[in-house]
Amino acid sequence: MRKEEKMQIEENKKKFSIKSMYFNRYLLVRYVLALFFFTNIYWLLSLLMSGSSLFFIPLALILLLLSSVAEQIKILSKHTNQAIYTKYYFTTQLITNVLLMFLSSFSSIFTQLYPFLINQLRSQILVLSVLAIGVLLSGVIVYRLYQIKHNKDKHYYRIKKYEEIIHT
Repeated sequence: MRKEEKMQIEENKKKFSIKSMYFNRYLLVRYVLALFFFTNIYWLLSLLMSGSSLFFIPLALILLLLSSVAEQIKILSKHTNQAIYTKYYFTTQLITNVLLMFLSSFSSIFTQLYPFLINQLRSQILVLSVLAIGVLLSGVIVYRLYQIKHNKDKHYYRIKKYEEIIHT
């Protein structure tokens, strides 16, 4: 290989590593998206199999989640720190989980929302715990998206330091 070709390959490697680093700013977001996707799929299937009329709740969440997944795929090809659909999804998931916490605790709709569980205190505590974890995860991701949007996340500083090193 000629020297020019080697330099071009090295330059391409540097560009790709920077692109990967920007994409990896959203790594936690993508993992939590996957967790919520499978949780909502399981819940949707349970509601459909039980004939519950509330199947539209997880279905709507899944449809919103898919727009967020599409946005994450788009971020791979063209980096942006404006993940609008992803933020919208996690905010909606957070609000939904809070509402479900109240509905599960203070109404008789528990068996329609969770037909795979027996309506007793232990089941309600389990559901409240899972929903609280969902609220916590959604809150963490919304905060993380805020940090990314304003370039205040740790990965951004690492990327900038790496760019300084490779461009000197």
